[in-house]
Amino acid sequence: MKQIDLFSIPKDQSVSKFVSIYRVSLVKDKSISFGHCRMNNSKDAQSLIQSLIKTQGQPDREQFCVILLNAKNEIIGLNIVSTGGLSSASVHPREVLKPAILANSAAMILCHNHPSNDLEPSPDDLAITKRIVQASEIIGIAVHEHIIISMDDDRYYSFADNGIIKKFYEEIG
Repeated sequence: MKQIDLFSIPKDQSVSKFVSIYRVSLVKDKSISFGHCRMNNSKDAQSLIQSLIKTQGQPDREQFCVILLNAKNEIIGLNIVSTGGLSSASVHPREVLKPAILANSAAMILCHNHPSNDLEPSPDDLAITKRIVQASEIIGIAVHEHIIISMDDDRYYSFADNGIIKKFYEEIG
C-alpha cells in the first residue's frame, strides 16, 4: 500500500492564506415554566418532556429529547434532538451529546414519545440507548434514564426502573 504524505502540497495547487476560526456557543431559545428544577424521579421527567413537546415540538410525531442536568441533578436545559415521523426518529449519539457538552452537563435524561401510545421499547430504542450510554461514558456524562412517554396521558416506560440503564453500564465494565 502506497503511503500518502498529507502535508505536502502539489506544485499545481496554491496555498490559501486564510483559515476559518470557529466559536462554539450555546444559544438559549426560550424558557418554559416547570414547578421545580430538580429531577427526583421518572415521573418528573415525563411531565416536563410532555410539556416541552406540546409547547415547542410536534406531538403527532416521534420526538427525541434530552434533559440536561448539573452535578446536583438540577435541570440546566432541554433540547429536542430529533423530530421523526409517526413511528421513528433518527437519532445519533453525536447530536444527543452536543447540547450536553455545550451546557457543561454532568448528566442527562433521554426521552422520546411514541405517537402510537405503545410504550414498549423497540429494538431500535434499545440499540440507540446502549450506544448513547457508551458514548456518554467515554466523555464523562452520565445517562440516568431514558423514558418513552405517551402524549395522551401520564403513562411512560422507564429504562432505569426496568434495569436497562444499569445493564448497559454493567456491559461497559
